[in-house]
Amino acid sequence: MRTTHKIIIGDALEELPKIPSESVDLVFADPPYNMSKKRGLGWKYSKHITMQEEWDIFSKDEYFQFNQKWIKECLRVLKHGGSLWVCGSFHNIYQVGFILQHIENVKINNSIVWFKPNAQPNITCRFFTESTEHLIWASKNGNGKKWKFNYEATKNLIEDRLNPKGKQTRNVWAIPLTSKEEKWAGWHPTQKPMELLRRIILSCTDEGDTVLDPFLGSGTTSVVAKMLNRNSIGIEKEKKYLDIIRKRLNPPQRKINEDTLMEVSSD
Repeated sequence: MRTTHKIIIGDALEELPKIPSESVDLVFADPPYNMSKKRGLGWKYSKHITMQEEWDIFSKDEYFQFNQKWIKECLRVLKHGGSLWVCGSFHNIYQVGFILQHIENVKINNSIVWFKPNAQPNITCRFFTESTEHLIWASKNGNGKKWKFNYEATKNLIEDRLNPKGKQTRNVWAIPLTSKEEKWAGWHPTQKPMELLRRIILSCTDEGDTVLDPFLGSGTTSVVAKMLNRNSIGIEKEKKYLDIIRKRLNPPQRKINEDTLMEVSSD
């Protein structure tokens, strides 16, 4: 099956309005969580340093307006019956849910808890160890269409320590942090594991559908979409990650799939 993968280098708030309305089947968004500090914290027992990325720092008012804008645009480009998945932590997920609850024709279908068995330790030792992230699965209803859910695929193609194969998949997923093997093309501070995207894309799309990621990062959404014979559009603000995305979409040790077309645009 011929699939296309468009990579747009630019600000999501500027690039999303250029995408036609009701043109994508699924949006996966891993937006800035607004959890970074200008100087990250380190821990003497680990090389891990807390987030300190400039693109992840907003004032409270700026952050609320930012979330409103990108959510509104993502819902505009989403087809009726399409799904919006948003990944977050306690820093942002409640605000995202609040915004979605106040938009007409949007239904929150599930809240998924992503449990990380190998989560990073708590550096300050003043809180419980943060070992989960949260995902909101919402759908854009209307025009007589409701959300797509590939029930049988979830039963037979999703399996972990909390979800036996052949059983209904629960809303708690045990997926380890992104492995070193998946980071072979370069480093990104918030790279999501491919298994997380595999489950989302399998659950809510069919082959030939189009997946949009407005905060593409290291390209995981596009890579998994390619593996599953879906088309993809990815927007990434930081040009420095383009090389990682390209390498992951066309690994040098493998023959490039002649049925796959990658297009890159930059303002």
